[in-house]
Amino acid sequence: MRLLTAKEVANLLQVALPRVYELARKGSLPCVRMGRQIRFHEARLAEWVERGGIGLSKDETQGNA
Repeated sequence: MRLLTAKEVANLLQVALPRVYELARKGSLPCVRMGRQIRFHEARLAEWVERGGIGLSKDETQGNA
């Protein structure tokens, strides 16, 4: 399992860093919160991209799927 930083995700998706935080805050972009830090599971991010950027269910976003 590889966790990506918000900066790595921004580079990967070719979007601005604030956009990554906005999508994560809205629950659109699947993420893992560790206190104040935020990380993105590489496989879940790939699934999100394959779905065309459509948000995952609440259970999937929180890792309960």
